Amino acid sequence: MKKALVLLASVAFALVMFSSCKSEPKTLTSGQWSVDFLGAISTYQFNDDMTGKFISASGDDFSYDFTYEIVGDSIFISQVSDAIFDMGPDKYAYKINGNELNLKGGYLGLSDMTYKWEERK
Repeated sequence: MKKALVLLASVAFALVMFSSCKSEPKTLTSGQWSVDFLGAISTYQFNDDMTGKFISASGDDFSYDFTYEIVGDSIFISQVSDAIFDMGPDKYAYKINGNELNLKGGYLGLSDMTYKWEERK
């Protein structure tokens, strides 16, 4: 009987320890979000002040600053630039699930990418 109680207490303790090790859900601004698409790594960094930076590390590295607005389950990303031709904000349906950010939509609605969370560099 004593052995059974010790075993039961050990199992209960292990379950509590494993459940407390579960990672906290990530937020849009808690780090950065990257995807490797055919060897080109693209990264979004979102800031609390509704600004951000997009970084592409491919053969022709480029980046741009943006502003964003969240409306319901959509995020509108507007590139900050001196472009003569401004097509307006890109609209994405977005969802964060654990360490993944899915952005669906964008220019012409053709994008459907899942970005992985990582510490901001």
